Amino acid sequence: MEHQKPPKHLFKVMTPENWEKSHGSDSLFLTQDDDAFIHFSTEEQVERIINKFFGNEKKIVLVVVDTGKLPGKLVFEANPGGSSKYYHLYGGSIPWASVVEERIVERKIAPPGSFDEGKSLKIFQTGERVLREKARPLRLDEIKSAEVQDLIGKMQRTMRAAPGVGLAAPQIGYSIQLAVIEDRPEYHSRWTEGQLQKWQRRPIPFHVIINPTLTKIGEEQTEFFEGCLSVPSIMGLVPRAASVRVDCLNEKGEPIVINATGWYARILQHEIDHLNGTLFWDRADAKSLMTLDNFLKHWKDVPVEEAKRSLSLKPGIDSGAY
Repeated sequence: MEHQKPPKHLFKVMTPENWEKSHGSDSLFLTQDDDAFIHFSTEEQVERIINKFFGNEKKIVLVVVDTGKLPGKLVFEANPGGSSKYYHLYGGSIPWASVVEERIVERKIAPPGSFDEGKSLKIFQTGERVLREKARPLRLDEIKSAEVQDLIGKMQRTMRAAPGVGLAAPQIGYSIQLAVIEDRPEYHSRWTEGQLQKWQRRPIPFHVIINPTLTKIGEEQTEFFEGCLSVPSIMGLVPRAASVRVDCLNEKGEPIVINATGWYARILQHEIDHLNGTLFWDRADAKSLMTLDNFLKHWKDVPVEEAKRSLSLKPGIDSGAY
């Protein structure tokens, strides 16, 4: 904990409904999320908090608070299980006397079907905090909301435009447990039929996974070079479970079970890693990291074990792949 001097003003993000509930009381209405301590943001953190916790709200209330008029103890610390630091108020409340200003923020959330087919969402690159956070689960009502359904469509178009075989919500700035997957036949053209068979890589139709739980089946692992839309133009050799089971919800909020092997299992593990703040190069041998151009030029058709010897990597996992 850091008991450093707080800034003169901090910010509290609220829904209009909770803002209205505050009127007629001595202090602002707080939800159960503030039971242990009251969460505040600095001005620089506001946008991130809105995107992470209020992403589906078309209107929010941004309350500016005078920290000198807050009862209780303000502590600058990380949230439990997190690394980013925020101001937390212990043993206090937000009295009306501390409120300096309230700002009504109208957010532009496009209705379903209004997304411009010619545009893609921004894909966040390594170094952005959202890529290192554990994403929060989605509630059933959120999954069925027009905003999340529209987001799924935008993610599909962004993934195809990149192109990629998967895209997780943190990669487009939303810290929620949502990912889309699709391995289209045209993506296989640069590989030989023998390579595709050895990797057990087959076309995978578009689908959505929400709030997934991944279970590795058996001890067998395979290794191959992976890349990532959030780590552009870099490849690395990554070991993955050869077979997995994923329990999750689909885009309708219905429970589904996915049993996957080969390349499909690799894609699922890669995307679910994103939902837990992990990037592929966290699992790669650092000596194997290389540019995409050099991978395609020198290593694309080299069997993995031969590549490992040439790169002075530790022998071990029997990948059975080129």
